[in-house]
Amino acid sequence: MGRWIIPPNLHSEIIGGPLCFFHEHSIGSKDGRVPRYSDSHACVRCVSSLTEGRLTLDVHKIHRKHRRRFLEFWSFVEIAEPDECWHWHGYTNEQARASYFPVPRHWHKTRQFSVMRVATWYTWGDIGRLPIKRLCSTRDCCNPLHVRIQGVPHYYHSRRLHLIDLEFSSHKLDQETLLFLRATQDKDPSRFALMEASSKMWLDFRMSSDGPVSRELMETVDDLDDDDDDDDGSEFSLIT
Repeated sequence: MGRWIIPPNLHSEIIGGPLCFFHEHSIGSKDGRVPRYSDSHACVRCVSSLTEGRLTLDVHKIHRKHRRRFLEFWSFVEIAEPDECWHWHGYTNEQARASYFPVPRHWHKTRQFSVMRVATWYTWGDIGRLPIKRLCSTRDCCNPLHVRIQGVPHYYHSRRLHLIDLEFSSHKLDQETLLFLRATQDKDPSRFALMEASSKMWLDFRMSSDGPVSRELMETVDDLDDDDDDDDGSEFSLIT
């Protein structure tokens, strides 16, 4: 599918929409809806955070309903240094030569989105279908500093702070995804089997290091979102 064309009167109307990926943006919602722009479907508060240059990799800032999918996504990412490309090792469609991750969105029937778009949603914010532009030559890169969202001001004035924060957060997320994989293997073997079908070699590599499993995380796996089955990509329609 081609890139969404930005309308001349972008973000002129705000409507109620489904809860945001970030739980802070859903605080105070009594009807399960949050302010979203009618055209891009972006979360109003996420766009505001984006223009202020806010970036996060903290799973605890993600709404509980979306944490399982958040951790599963980053489990397939080769999290490297902040100035390096972060390669994807998960779902791919060889015929289309595209890397994707299934995420249900209320505004489109497809659930297959490019990994860079999903990485953007989970770091810069839920920008809906606003166009994005890669700042590197790696097609499957998931480094949030290697993408720029188009259509809204996207400030990088605190890039040094982003690098410092991203370096700390990425190492923390690396450990959290390892614990998530081990907990899923033990508590939800059917889900883990689906993940293995995507990239068993990568998961074996990720789980080869030793370390304690958090009891809290083990208990949490049962409660994480199970709102739908993952799409196997048999009918491929990627949204970049």
